[in-house]
Amino acid sequence: MSSTEIRAIGPLAAFAIIFSSNTFATGPTNDLLSSELWALKNSPRTAENSPSNISSTELSNTGTCAERPTISNNSYICNSYTSAGVDDMDINAVEGWSTYLPATNLSQSEVVIALIDTGIDYNHPDLKNKVWLNPGEATGIDSNGNGIDDGCEDNIDGDNNGYLNDCHGASTIVPRTNPDGSLNADAGDPLDNAAGHGTNMAGVIIAEGNNASATYHGGIVGVAGLEPNIKIATCQSAKFEADVFPLIPGTSVPAAREQAIRECLWYFYNLKQSGINIAVINASGGMSKHINLYGLMYPLVADAYQLNTPEMYLLADLIEAADIPIVSASGNNSWSIDQVIDERAYFPASFDNKNIIAVAASNNQGNLWSGSSYGRWSVDLLAPGENILSTAPTYPIFSAESADFVVTHGSSQATAYVSGTIAILKANQSTQGLDAFSIKRLLMSSGKKLTDGLSKTVSGALVRMADSNGKGALTCNNQLFTRRQAPKANSMIALPGETVDIEVQSFNCADASGVPHITVTVSPSGDTFELYDDGLGDDLTSGDGIYSGSWVVPYGEFEYILSTGYDSVIESDDQLVITAAIVEDNTGNTDRTGKWWPSIYRSGFYGSNYRYATVNDPEKLFVWSPTVNQAGHYTAYARWPQGPNFATNATYRVHHQDETDLSEIVTEVQVDQTQDGNQWMALGTYWFDAGTHAIQITNINADGTVVADAIQLVPVP
Repeated sequence: MSSTEIRAIGPLAAFAIIFSSNTFATGPTNDLLSSELWALKNSPRTAENSPSNISSTELSNTGTCAERPTISNNSYICNSYTSAGVDDMDINAVEGWSTYLPATNLSQSEVVIALIDTGIDYNHPDLKNKVWLNPGEATGIDSNGNGIDDGCEDNIDGDNNGYLNDCHGASTIVPRTNPDGSLNADAGDPLDNAAGHGTNMAGVIIAEGNNASATYHGGIVGVAGLEPNIKIATCQSAKFEADVFPLIPGTSVPAAREQAIRECLWYFYNLKQSGINIAVINASGGMSKHINLYGLMYPLVADAYQLNTPEMYLLADLIEAADIPIVSASGNNSWSIDQVIDERAYFPASFDNKNIIAVAASNNQGNLWSGSSYGRWSVDLLAPGENILSTAPTYPIFSAESADFVVTHGSSQATAYVSGTIAILKANQSTQGLDAFSIKRLLMSSGKKLTDGLSKTVSGALVRMADSNGKGALTCNNQLFTRRQAPKANSMIALPGETVDIEVQSFNCADASGVPHITVTVSPSGDTFELYDDGLGDDLTSGDGIYSGSWVVPYGEFEYILSTGYDSVIESDDQLVITAAIVEDNTGNTDRTGKWWPSIYRSGFYGSNYRYATVNDPEKLFVWSPTVNQAGHYTAYARWPQGPNFATNATYRVHHQDETDLSEIVTEVQVDQTQDGNQWMALGTYWFDAGTHAIQITNINADGTVVADAIQLVPVP
């Protein structure tokens, strides 16, 4: 069987589906496909947990199904397989299920997972018993014996929330009311019957375990599928849309409009306010202004699908205040969402709210999935997301044998594993009372470190339900997490007199009560200053595990190194390099006459490349145009790579002012570019008035190749 991959773009951009076969891990379930769920237990194949078409000689080098399984008579076959998984690169679900202790004093009897997606096939045999039943609509009576609670078909808005018969959730892809003002029954029915993404997420999160019987083969088990008091509600916000990419009209992709997502957030917020125990919102979708479309295009996304709107920012704050965790996918763009400009930022993952947990996808080798977006400063942790077997919609369901399953890829799937883990935490005796930010801290500090995650996520960790040595969300003990979260860079430019705000996260498992302060050391001066988590001065909130402070850049050096102490992720000291200068690279605010060739051939250049000019033609001029905000004396520096054929008499022209009458002065400085490469070399100290200036380099009279790389101006006290 050949496989066909469909990568969803829009707010379901964290989703890709392969119509093929399956895979899981052994555990305490009798589900037919449980050994195909590698993300729950990534163990080598054995004869007891293999599809019927794997030979004994293939067991040791065969992973899980890479395509949709073909099921017949309580057995199954797969037509292709993944590479054998690396042992223990999973979420330790079996260990988690064994450790989990159901809470006996929940304020509400059910823990509810809220899913914003394409809806759910709530008739699927692996899901139907796990789907939430709205107590405000249900009557507990089925007088006509059709298997549906009478309150779900009485055409009465039993809970008076504006949605008719919303027994399992709601749909915001249709109007709530009809043209005559009556309630629209379709708005109360979130049945997933086309895109399939929501059904897929629901299977990962909560597919019922141990449900094999004489009439059903069992299927799969979700993260929270063994706990009867955990249910899933859904709000259908996405469907196939043809207007997401204005530059490529007619392209239909699964996507959700911003308004539809906002209405879903309001729906779950109001359920929470009404007393429903909404434990977590799973937001597997998202949107950025540009999309990596098959590695070829970056089309602008239509405004209706953009999520970083003022209304969404306000609603995100409201959900945070309501203490509801939101688990959000990092996206499937294969790029960093750590962007100063927001073309690649991915929302809601890129929102800064403390209750939002952004997730990247890993594979069964313990590496970042090749399609996953990531971000050292934006993405909190990793979870399995490649070759994930889960449920798919089946219409109509004539028998249990027609239940459908698919293998999928995406940071959506990773998100679902985290949401299921959070639901377990909210139903567990010792962790049920944790607030949203405490849960986030717990997951970040208790995970299993992955090499791929150290520089591409905040925590560097794969989420773990339980583990040894104090690791694991359910078994976390004495796991100190310390890492700088601001500024969101390891190097930056800040001029003398500017204030740099510093924030460091420090906590132990979920507990934010840690050290009294964190000391920052400044090099080369040796000065120190403190960061506090006391809610005073620079610190916004006391006792949240975020230590804050500020530092004013002094005069005297053009580079400072600030050390905030031990970084528990990279297991070495954190260093923030601050260049106290105005820097212009050759790719910045520049101009040139004549041909200046770009190159990376010689090592030691600044930025992404350098440019050079030969000496055999008329004058060629390269111009940097740095902007000075405050008039004063500045030392000008230039930089070039190391090259034996460069000019020994390259001429720089520094345009500056007379300090007294501000008349313009041009000073020429010759340098030997065969020497002193890969370092900043002083061109002299000059007075610059506030405004934009010019520093030039020329090839005139040069005895070799002239290089234009970078310049900087360092203020002098």
